[in-house]
Amino acid sequence: MMTCREVSTVISSGPLAEQPANVRIRAWVHLMMCRHCRRFWRQIRALDRGVRAALRGYEEEMPPDLPKRVADRLSGRGPDEVA
Repeated sequence: MMTCREVSTVISSGPLAEQPANVRIRAWVHLMMCRHCRRFWRQIRALDRGVRAALRGYEEEMPPDLPKRVADRLSGRGPDEVA
């Protein structure tokens, strides 16, 4: 069975449906037994839905380099620093 840390890493890396079958099954088994990880999974899903709803209609207006700029900001790098 997966540990809570492993499950949180899988959940944070993207939708469970996009994970390999063996990882997905092991994560589901863990989620059935661990209420803390289920709560974390629900929070991540709610956050994802909220962000998608907030961005609805802005796809055409977003600069193409916005994802990179956001990732740089979140990682603590400034706009002039090399990755």
